[in-house]
Amino acid sequence: MWTDGLIKDTRKQRGRRKTRRRNAKTFTIQARAREKQAERKRVWLVGVLLLVIVVGFGWLLQHGLSVAGRHFFTENERYQVQVWDLRSNGPLLTATHIREYAQLTDDENLFALNLRMIRDRLESVPVIRSAEVRRELPQTLVVRVDERLALAQIGSSERFALATDREGVVLGPGSVRPNLPVIVGLRQPGVRPGMRVTDPAFLDALRLLEICARPQVRAHIRVRSVNVQDAENLVVRLEGGEQVRIARAHLESRLAELVGIMQDQQGRGRTAAVINMTGDGQIPPVVQYP
Repeated sequence: MWTDGLIKDTRKQRGRRKTRRRNAKTFTIQARAREKQAERKRVWLVGVLLLVIVVGFGWLLQHGLSVAGRHFFTENERYQVQVWDLRSNGPLLTATHIREYAQLTDDENLFALNLRMIRDRLESVPVIRSAEVRRELPQTLVVRVDERLALAQIGSSERFALATDREGVVLGPGSVRPNLPVIVGLRQPGVRPGMRVTDPAFLDALRLLEICARPQVRAHIRVRSVNVQDAENLVVRLEGGEQVRIARAHLESRLAELVGIMQDQQGRGRTAAVINMTGDGQIPPVVQYP
């Protein structure tokens, strides 16, 4: 019937309309995706451009500051060092030594100098405990050195004598002075300038020498040598010839007791051959005379 054909046409039209709507929706989605992609690309390009601008500006700023720094400071003749105020608190180092150890030349600029590097160079020298380096504008470099002082000679060798300060830092032959007490019997191998001795008996010997250097103790006890080979006791030879065997524990009180013994000897006009102070505190010192 004619109505059947009409129904078929109507269905076809509806199908075509649905297809067009689907195609239109797909096109809209694709268009939006392209827009988003284009937007992301624009954002990326803007970011890259800003990064290039920032990096370029930073480089220009750094270069400008560097040029200005050289012009106004590090290459400015106004700040060439003219006054070298270099001093040590010890007897060994002169201003010439300090300049040599710090590797300073005649044409230094105050602002071109690396003060930390100068300090590190100085403190790498065994005889220097610490160093202070500072600028005083416009043309003065100030260096103050705290020098290590020898407390004792290490070993009795005269060919290559070494010394040590109160902290056990080994010093070179230039620090050895006449009449230094000598520490013998050190068991730590490979002793050389700049290293720190860690042998406990050696450190106790230094403690003994520090106490004996006090004026009230030195008036009665003058040490010629200390043997540290014994694991428990120190063998001390005094300038009067007395041999003192003293336990390493409680050195302060034992040396105070030794001062009393030496005063008694001086009062009697006698000199002991051996003084044994190795007891545990309950046993009194044993004094043997020739």
